[in-house]
Amino acid sequence: MFSLFFMPSQYSGAQYRLQWGSAATAAAGLVAYGLLSPNLEWLNSLGIVFMYVVMTQGWNILGGYGGYFNFGIVTFFGMGAYVTALLFHFFGLSPFLTAPVAGFATALMAFLIGIPTLQLRGAYFAVVTMIVTFAVQILVFDVPFTQGALGVYLKPLTVSPRGVEQLFYFVFLGLAAMATALVYIIEHSNFGWALVAIREDEDAAEVIGVRTTEVKWIANAIAGFLVGIAGGIYSLRVLYIEPTSTFSLDISLNVVLMAVIGGVGTWLGPLIGAPLVYLVAEALRVMVTSEVNRVIFSLVVILVALYVPRGFMGLLQRIGQGHYSLFP
Repeated sequence: MFSLFFMPSQYSGAQYRLQWGSAATAAAGLVAYGLLSPNLEWLNSLGIVFMYVVMTQGWNILGGYGGYFNFGIVTFFGMGAYVTALLFHFFGLSPFLTAPVAGFATALMAFLIGIPTLQLRGAYFAVVTMIVTFAVQILVFDVPFTQGALGVYLKPLTVSPRGVEQLFYFVFLGLAAMATALVYIIEHSNFGWALVAIREDEDAAEVIGVRTTEVKWIANAIAGFLVGIAGGIYSLRVLYIEPTSTFSLDISLNVVLMAVIGGVGTWLGPLIGAPLVYLVAEALRVMVTSEVNRVIFSLVVILVALYVPRGFMGLLQRIGQGHYSLFP
């Protein structure tokens, strides 16, 4: 079983050194910025970007490599947020300590949800994932111990405003690095190749011996684990969660948008798409209404789908191969 899913494939030492050298340089720059920057607004914005990188990398495992577009990834995010918030509310446990618990609980939920939903394909699967989000949101509204519409409050950290921003900046940066490294390993493993085979032709993958059902279940559980941890830390970041905003469909749409624009099925795609989409959206927020903002990004997605179907990473690959035309 281990060899089927996680035995790494071979790649050159030069590529290995170049990729990890670049990653180490970028990480050192981000750490230095977090330590030295006096701009709390930018620390906050970049912390949110790192959180979205975690979520987009999680989505990318099944959505990018496996071709199963999940429009309900916020279900895992909200589940993680509520697990940590309720453990704090009832037992006084810090979300920093219980975030891994939230990750495992969400992974279990993702695995169980995947058993029936991953029998579906294409648009049917995408629609069902949104329905699951609405169902879980309604459940959280109605179950008494979740506090319903009243939501759950968390106690603020007893540190300075700069200390708070730096803390969450580095926590989400560390999670983003962990998620990216995991997706990189998956991309260079038999498990990653199995997911790609499912994306290209699931029936053919079954014929050649890929255990497609188990692969999809595990991919969904890994996504749930990563996104659940991000949601758990997020609950302490905002100090108050309630069903409407915590399970907002906008979060799922943002993640899909970041993956598509950055490039699905590559570990670098979310690193490009998350900051690009979030920071551009923040810039547009002060200039246009949220409705116009959505229209602009919808047009961008249409153009990407028509002319650059593999996103920004696909465009870079085509330029590197000497294909400069915008038309596939």
